[in-house]
Amino acid sequence: MLAVKDENIKGLEMSFKLDTREQAILAASVQQEWFDIMQKLMEQEIRLLNIKLLNLEKPEEIMAAHAVAKGAGMFYAGVMQRLNDILQIEQIKAQGIGTIDNPDHPPMLDEVS
Repeated sequence: MLAVKDENIKGLEMSFKLDTREQAILAASVQQEWFDIMQKLMEQEIRLLNIKLLNLEKPEEIMAAHAVAKGAGMFYAGVMQRLNDILQIEQIKAQGIGTIDNPDHPPMLDEVS
């Protein structure tokens, strides 16, 4: 379950799309308490990576640690943005707007409004 599959990472497949079932599972899991705990843990680890920069002296070590901290922060921000996008899509689907039963106009997503 938690194993990292090297073949998935090496190719860095950029066209990976979640199907509707996978999006619904993610949307449901993000709303559970365990996700809040995991989010706190991830944010704390990124803070610790940044604090580590303060304790280094050699320029090479500082540059390497900075690259790691920045990469971790970018990864975290990217995952959270993607989850946010999925949640917005799922919320619109859950409202049933635009169906025969509820033909109102759907609300605009944050980036469009």
